[in-house]
Amino acid sequence: MDSHEAEPEASPCFWHYDHDALRRATTSVEELKSAVGIVNPRPPGLQNDAAQYIKRWLARVLGWYTRPAHEFNASVSRALGEIACALEHLSMNMLSLDHLSLNMGALEARLAQLEKRLAGLQTGANPESTPERMSADRSGRTHASPRSYIDTGVGNDRTAYVIGLFGSGRHYINEVMLQNIGERAKYFRDMVRLHPGPTPMIYSGHATMKYVSRAQAPPEVMNGILKAVRSGFADVIFVYRHPLDSLLTNWIWWRTYLRENLEIPGISHVYKDTDDLCGDLERNFPEFQAFADGNADLFAAMPSQRFLSFPEFVEETDLHLQSATLALRFEECMIDPRKEFSKIADVMSVDLDLSRLSVDPPRAKPYGHLAVKEKVPRFKNFINELDAETKRRIEKIGYGGAN
Repeated sequence: MDSHEAEPEASPCFWHYDHDALRRATTSVEELKSAVGIVNPRPPGLQNDAAQYIKRWLARVLGWYTRPAHEFNASVSRALGEIACALEHLSMNMLSLDHLSLNMGALEARLAQLEKRLAGLQTGANPESTPERMSADRSGRTHASPRSYIDTGVGNDRTAYVIGLFGSGRHYINEVMLQNIGERAKYFRDMVRLHPGPTPMIYSGHATMKYVSRAQAPPEVMNGILKAVRSGFADVIFVYRHPLDSLLTNWIWWRTYLRENLEIPGISHVYKDTDDLCGDLERNFPEFQAFADGNADLFAAMPSQRFLSFPEFVEETDLHLQSATLALRFEECMIDPRKEFSKIADVMSVDLDLSRLSVDPPRAKPYGHLAVKEKVPRFKNFINELDAETKRRIEKIGYGGAN
């Protein structure tokens, strides 16, 4: 590992790890373990009965061979289960340590403040006018910061968090930053970590503010990030898009993953056109409705937390928009991607020659749900029958005319 890779680890940090992948691996091993040496079922019939008899006979003959495989697989399954359990406990302990670290950082900063005040009194200076007394965020607002400020030797860098709910276009923003952010790109990590002080790091991930959700960092992690923002040494760039577009994308992504164990980059990798998508939605609308309702039974094959219901997803978007340093609308990136990227560079204080940038727009089409709404009556009814509060929130976040 070179020195550049080691630099970001100079200050203590903690991260949220989504254990879903490990749980899925454990479940998969358990299923495969029980399938070793088992005769697969066949429809009844004379020919099939004969074939089944021969296969059962071969299974008994090869018992000496499959028995060690059973024992090995059982051992692997138990080991994975113990690892999953240990990591979950370790993750909870790390979150507890993170809160302790933030409190210790605040205490250290308070002591440093008192020392400066004492020095100011001894020299006759006004302690309230010291540079450490006030700091300004990117919008020019000033707030008291010494209570939580820690000098980590990284100059004016502020930890940047690119946050988006699942299916909101965050990966596009990641790609644009890595291609255009210059030297700062070496500090990018596609994960969520909490730091007790300012760093040059750029973290990107899914996170919720109120509800616990599968594949998204929990509210306690996001609360820690917002504490860093309020303390003046971090910024949150929140990426969002029309919630109905996200809903369709998420339903297709999760059903593909649960059925085929495939992680698709977008709808176009599953359906050749809108008509193909609409036909599938019409045939499987009860499943779509259950997903929109946040039904945990859809994830029974891979037990863990459920995914957000659609009303919860809209509420989470509203909450994020109220606290983000920069709110980045995905649809605006489709219109003028250079302009939107310049906002990111400004928040991160990156000195770039924007006139020489080449930023491609995302491949996704804006407001794709509108075409689906016209072709699938039940989807149109779903939109019309949304509860009043969810409709109000959609309008509040700026999509009142695109429902």
